Amino acid sequence: LLLTQGHIRARLSLTTLLELKQKVLREKEKNFVELVSNKFNISLSEFIRRSALQRRMPAQGVAEINRKTYQELCRIGNNLNQVLKHLNSGIFLGLEKEMFIELKALIKKIGFEMVGSKA
Repeated sequence: LLLTQGHIRARLSLTTLLELKQKVLREKEKNFVELVSNKFNISLSEFIRRSALQRRMPAQGVAEINRKTYQELCRIGNNLNQVLKHLNSGIFLGLEKEMFIELKALIKKIGFEMVGSKA
């Protein structure tokens, strides 16, 4: 099979394009891995080691406002527990028990969302 010079040029151009595409993908992959490692606040090499060895990543940092909001929601939840304790013991407060149970579940759900956790 004889290749004309035009075919060789076309093939070189295709090879050059493939190499360029691979380089761009490598850069995008590297940028993505760096972004994820920064999210966990660990070095790139530590992230790669943990990934390769299938080890857990460290807990992600939680914004201070989210942490404080979560703490306040826990305090509110504790207060609701006290009200529910009185309701369960037969002390009538003129309140509906179901409303408190639903409110407590909602506060717990919001709290977990604030710190990026799943319940």
